Amino acid sequence: MTLTFVAHNTPEPALYGAMASILACQRGVGLAHLSVNWNKQRYADACQHVTAEGELVTSGLLWYERFSGKSAGKVWLLDDLLSLHGSKDWVIPLGPSQLESFTKLARAVRDYSVDYQLVEVERGVQGYQLRRGGSVQGGQGVWWRDSFGRFTTGHRTPPALGSRRLRIALIGTYSDQLGSYPATLAALGDAAEALGTAVETVFIPPRAPENVLISTLRDVDGVLMPGGSDMLNVAGQIRAAHYCLQHDLPVLGLCLGMQTMATAVIQKMLGNTQANLAEADPLAPLKTFVPLEQTSGHPQHRLGDDVMKMRDDSQLASLLGGETTVRYNHRFQLNPQFKNNLQSYGLTVSGTDRSGTIADAIEYAAHPFYVGVQGHPELTSAPERPHPLISAFLKAAVKK
Repeated sequence: MTLTFVAHNTPEPALYGAMASILACQRGVGLAHLSVNWNKQRYADACQHVTAEGELVTSGLLWYERFSGKSAGKVWLLDDLLSLHGSKDWVIPLGPSQLESFTKLARAVRDYSVDYQLVEVERGVQGYQLRRGGSVQGGQGVWWRDSFGRFTTGHRTPPALGSRRLRIALIGTYSDQLGSYPATLAALGDAAEALGTAVETVFIPPRAPENVLISTLRDVDGVLMPGGSDMLNVAGQIRAAHYCLQHDLPVLGLCLGMQTMATAVIQKMLGNTQANLAEADPLAPLKTFVPLEQTSGHPQHRLGDDVMKMRDDSQLASLLGGETTVRYNHRFQLNPQFKNNLQSYGLTVSGTDRSGTIADAIEYAAHPFYVGVQGHPELTSAPERPHPLISAFLKAAVKK
């Protein structure tokens, strides 16, 4: 058994495990990750990547899933890894907090009489590479991140010359989308590449003044509303959703994005801007999304892969079929008291869980493309296999 520790001393959670994943895939060995701490005040979505099995892990472990096609798995205790898998080789990423205690880690490994080596991630002018003992590890090559934050060693084929460049607004900061939770931006790149469409991503901070948000939205072809755990972003997402409703601008919402889109429609339907998510405003007089656990039989926190069932006559069914598997990470659901009135108003619950009681997707019939899903399709996207929902969103933006 040999352990290869890959040290990447960066504060950005989105980089955690990336080069370690590349090394593990090139060697054909497993990747195991240990407990690591992040600055959650700076990176709210540092640990919002959810595996198929329902484990919440560092968001940078997305890269292992994209490179290997396998789950990032659970967080290991080093003693368990050493005692349960004595004959296997592993690559183990190390973040800043783990590097601080590496001497203790190394001592534990030696206590098990296990061989180990330490390689470091170095960022140079050309990109990221691995170095051990002062020597560059040439077999792994130099890697860099493209305009969608995806790790690559080569140039991908650009869209055909003369094709129009789409401007897609992503309601989030560049730092959050690239440094904290990279999946949404990467999935957008997958879909753009597959369609042969040149896409320029316009980052709109959700806490920007309303006049800045509106003036920027006037010059885009579509809006992507990401998920996220920072409730201070909700008000800006709702404002953006209202703009999309008013101007027939194609919009796709992912998890929190679906919740804010549904909230905008409820506010419009009721003529009441005080309707809001319970998570964002516990004192809101009208709560558009309420805890799952308030409904008997529902979990407190829904995590991992689950089936979404589509309404037969829906736009979503035409894209995804009768049912599909989606990755989930949420604790709130559309308030059941609004479902019937929303249906009459034109907002269809087009996808549900197996029981038919949790609203997993919405779409607005009077709009060219106003679609939201409670799950995270971006987590199952790949360069050669973009998620069809994100591709459909880009096609709607092209039509605009």
